[in-house]
Amino acid sequence: MKAVKINFTDPKKKELITAGVTEAASFFSKLSGLVTRKKLKDNQGLLIKNCNSIHTMGMRYNIDAVFLDKNNRVLMIYNNLKPFRVMPFIKNAFFVLETRAGTIKRTSLKVGDLINFEA
Repeated sequence: MKAVKINFTDPKKKELITAGVTEAASFFSKLSGLVTRKKLKDNQGLLIKNCNSIHTMGMRYNIDAVFLDKNNRVLMIYNNLKPFRVMPFIKNAFFVLETRAGTIKRTSLKVGDLINFEA
């Protein structure tokens, strides 16, 4: 589990997005994603590695999704994605951070910000 924080230009200023993130790196964990999991809690997230598009097929709840490049810079943010949706491919995306719906709106995260993952 890793904490996820926004890393602003001022290194002293940080904002917590979520306290615990599980990583999906294997083929099966990326394929199943959150479909087989219960609704995420406020402090939980899933980080999908080597991914530039997601779907919410088979899910029973809404999520937020943040697409990141290889350097963890935010490329695209989707808020409150409903089940049974397919997102377009995001150019240069390498990671996708999925969180409980409403998580991202409670932060000041925006496209271009750098995300920091801390153990």
